[in-house]
Amino acid sequence: MSEVRYERVAIESIAHVLPEEVISTSALEARLEALYRSIGLKPGLLEALTGVAARRLWPRDMGPADAATLAAKNALQLSSISKRSIGAVVFTGVSKDMLEPSMASKVHRALRLSSNCINFDVGNACLGFLTGLSTVASMIELGQIEAGMVVAGESSRSVTEATVERLSAPGAGFSDLRDEMASLTLGSGAAAMILTRDHLATLPSRRLTGGAATAATEHADLCQGTMTRMRTDATKLLSEGVKVATTTWKSTQARFAVVASEVAAFCLHQVGKANHDAIIKALGIPPERSPRIYPELGNIGAASVPIGLSLATQSGLLKSGGQSVLMGIGSGLNSWMMVVEW
Repeated sequence: MSEVRYERVAIESIAHVLPEEVISTSALEARLEALYRSIGLKPGLLEALTGVAARRLWPRDMGPADAATLAAKNALQLSSISKRSIGAVVFTGVSKDMLEPSMASKVHRALRLSSNCINFDVGNACLGFLTGLSTVASMIELGQIEAGMVVAGESSRSVTEATVERLSAPGAGFSDLRDEMASLTLGSGAAAMILTRDHLATLPSRRLTGGAATAATEHADLCQGTMTRMRTDATKLLSEGVKVATTTWKSTQARFAVVASEVAAFCLHQVGKANHDAIIKALGIPPERSPRIYPELGNIGAASVPIGLSLATQSGLLKSGGQSVLMGIGSGLNSWMMVVEW
């Protein structure tokens, strides 16, 4: 168990961007008609099991760094912090369109940030954004930088199309669909957050106060993904994920005196219906304060939690003076939870 508290880190702005192209789950299943027929399944199974009715896709020429840049520009527009004050930009998405250079370097170039602004990628599966927040917040707390930006751009087009192609091939069967079903729930989106020293913030009361993390890497093989495939042991992943999340939640509650009934918005990583239901039940989270975005957006990887937070502020669920808890479980297995005072 790892815990960290920040005394001087404020949230200057948060923003997200979603693709315009919407692909329904029924449209994906129509492309799998031959497989469904051969194994005796009826259309509607995927949505019934996962709760995902649709997901978004970026244009084919839109890379993860391009998407992250769009969100970053929106975050800058919402901020009073100048670009020259940004001392670090950290890309945290699972998606990458190349191994090198870093996606952060492409975001840095597109934004025309200072040559003194360090830039690098942080990878931690779907916990990337929360890990990035901890990285930048620690740099601010230590006085290494005055302000920093955490970004994530996720693109699910390549893995979705490759999965449909494999499952449509002759010889594909029920076990293939079972093992790769999670790939068919992935969505696309981007998010960005600007953190700064409290004395520079437009609203110093909006703070990232800290968080807790737990590792359970004995389960590192339960979910394995590549650029074009993700295979999961969904049942065991769910049960072990609930266990590690429960441990992390207890630590977060104790360290930060968090009371579930007083939290305005729980921003959970959005995997699907079974995971969401299991987590809120095990952790005692009020369902009405844990909005579900997966039905229309799917699992947006590392961008899921910050998009949930951004939507919570836009909808009014999280208002000035309210508290939010950012909660994630990622392949590894690892869990991160962070407390936000809005």
